[in-house]
Amino acid sequence: MMDCYIVNDVPRERWLYADRTMKKWMGWLLSDHSDFLSANAKTGQPIPALPEMTADEIEAHMQHAWTNSRPVAVQLAALDDQRQPLIEGAVVGFDGGQVTLMAKETGVLTTLQTADMWHVAEPEPKHWWSA
Repeated sequence: MMDCYIVNDVPRERWLYADRTMKKWMGWLLSDHSDFLSANAKTGQPIPALPEMTADEIEAHMQHAWTNSRPVAVQLAALDDQRQPLIEGAVVGFDGGQVTLMAKETGVLTTLQTADMWHVAEPEPKHWWSA
């Protein structure tokens, strides 16, 4: 086995183009860092209570999302005054007071009872180009 490496160190004056080294990556690093900070800022925030909807309003929103292939954001009823985070996803099943959602972030299927829902809405796009 050979323990030596051949290093081809070309002098800077013979480079084909002027390499800016890490300067070219700063925009990429800054955008990733900004995304990380915004995601972390959300985790410590208390979840605001959205207005309570009637069962008929919830059924109508779910039927509209199901027939038009629109995503929904669902807030479940509070347990011990603790608001649940919004569950965002696509409606992949809707029948008999049950809704099956495919979670936006993970793709995991979740079955929810419409009686347990507090508020249903179409989620706002995060960026202007997402609309």
